[in-house]
Amino acid sequence: MLFSRPIAARFVAYAFFVFSGTILLGAQGAAQSSCAAPQRRLSGTDYALLATSTALLASDWLTSVDEVRRGGPNQEANVLLGLHPNVGRLNTYIALSMVGNIAVTQIRNASLRRTVWVAVIAIEARTTLHNLSVGYHLNFRI
Repeated sequence: MLFSRPIAARFVAYAFFVFSGTILLGAQGAAQSSCAAPQRRLSGTDYALLATSTALLASDWLTSVDEVRRGGPNQEANVLLGLHPNVGRLNTYIALSMVGNIAVTQIRNASLRRTVWVAVIAIEARTTLHNLSVGYHLNFRI
């Protein structure tokens, strides 16, 4: 019966059977599960820490871009960037840092997750305040 149809119609029919079987077997497996699904939702505190740490990463990025563009005698304190990084290296580093900051949401232990974010906030606040005290500004010209 399926072999007399065109190839596209057969593909649709097979896809429907596979999809239906997957849904049915998934529902059967979920019904047989003996344990409840773990609670993975983030609380308001988690969202506040995530937003604060991300905002401070962005402010460090913008002041560092201003530092790189102005040049001068100051050297970068981050050993991963080197003494005088270019804007491309700085952009790559901050983008990866932000991805890592968002990936912290996958840590199941809430106290460990919050500790990581508080550490990021402390480091980035110190760095941003230092950059601002030296005379660098939030440079939105990236």
